[in-house]
Amino acid sequence: MTLSRSAALPGPLVGADWLAARLGDPGLVVFDASIGTHRGADRRIPGARPFDLDGALSDHDAPAPHTMPSAAAFEEAIRALGVDDTDAVVVYDGAGIYSSARAWWMLQAMGFDRVAVLDGGLPAWTAAGLPVEACGPAYEGPRGSFTARPRTGLLVDADAVGAALADPAAVVLDARTRERFTGTAPEPRAGLRGGHMPGAVNLPFGDLQRGGGLMRPAGELREAFAALTGDRERLYFSCGSGVTACVLALGATLAGYSSLAVYDGSWTDWAMRPERPAVTGRRGQLFGASEDRFTGPATGDERFLLTDVLAAQRATLELKCAGLEAEPLARRSVEPSTLSLLGLVRHLADVERRWFRLVLAGQEAPALFSSEADPDGDFDGAASGPGAVAAAWEAWREEVAFAESFTAAAPDLDVEAEDEWRGKVSLRWVLIHMIEEYARHNGHADLLRERIDGAIGV
Repeated sequence: MTLSRSAALPGPLVGADWLAARLGDPGLVVFDASIGTHRGADRRIPGARPFDLDGALSDHDAPAPHTMPSAAAFEEAIRALGVDDTDAVVVYDGAGIYSSARAWWMLQAMGFDRVAVLDGGLPAWTAAGLPVEACGPAYEGPRGSFTARPRTGLLVDADAVGAALADPAAVVLDARTRERFTGTAPEPRAGLRGGHMPGAVNLPFGDLQRGGGLMRPAGELREAFAALTGDRERLYFSCGSGVTACVLALGATLAGYSSLAVYDGSWTDWAMRPERPAVTGRRGQLFGASEDRFTGPATGDERFLLTDVLAAQRATLELKCAGLEAEPLARRSVEPSTLSLLGLVRHLADVERRWFRLVLAGQEAPALFSSEADPDGDFDGAASGPGAVAAAWEAWREEVAFAESFTAAAPDLDVEAEDEWRGKVSLRWVLIHMIEEYARHNGHADLLRERIDGAIGV
């Protein structure tokens, strides 16, 4: 079907009035990309075809939901929906602009540029008094001739995002709510750890929209991005499973950015990988920097201040290791020293375990990576295999979680215990000692990381 002149798309976003004036034109296809609670509603824009992100247009063998299917599977699904290479496509969803942006980005990732998102989606359409029809059966019209031509770099994996986190010219933006980003609200997927990637910046996708699910004007969008990215132009987007990250990609496109990538598996993929670091808490982003530090109150009771500073030091260790594969993490400093970033993770896992679990809680908790026979095993045994890296991070996170839980549950900081080396110690002293321990070793981590790839300032 040849695209009519009247159906030529004005850009990545079209309004309800534009679509209403051209609905039914030859060569114009309308997709309903609604998912979740907005999927399966009893009404649609007349003639809309289902872009099924919960079905054929996701790879259900992938560990993360809504993962892009193979080029062959995508091509087959789009052909089955009757799309030709010469068509123009407008995609919408029932929430405003939510999953429609994902469909828009997927089509572009498969080499199809003749696609736009309906501003405000179905709510804007109905608010304008435009007609709807009852949802009918699946599309049963003629097949199309769509050809998938995959583009590299539009959808990326954890390795690319890890590299971006360490790249001073790039920034990773997370589209989830602030509560999920900080880890104060649970992830909707059971058992998935909360928080965010060290160095990522939070930009909830709703911040790019105004009333009715409409996108904000281009100038306002540019200001919103610039306030968080400074002069960095290489933008990477993440969310829970790669859906609302595409709303950020749409906003950045409207704002004039061009070097854009979406993390396909997003936080679900990242959080399922034990070797990938995560941070939680009251985080703030420093303008124009890849750092992620606490910018919460500098006043408060003693427990709050000590735990806040200690959490910042723990986060610093993760930042120092962010974006590195197994070999550089295990790379030693200068012979004969066995000091490495991976060794520091292992060492601090044992330190956390000793003071909180063994001494304060009185549990039977032998060291995980060292022993009386091999007191430096935490450093000497830091091998570069992926399994060793994953085991170290898993152990460290488990011990940090125990320490945080113990500290939060203690009646006060005067809780005391007997230590074979120091004698009687209090929880207050242990917290201060742990801040000292991390500050010392983060200094080591500064030098180790700079020697690996020149990264400084994290």
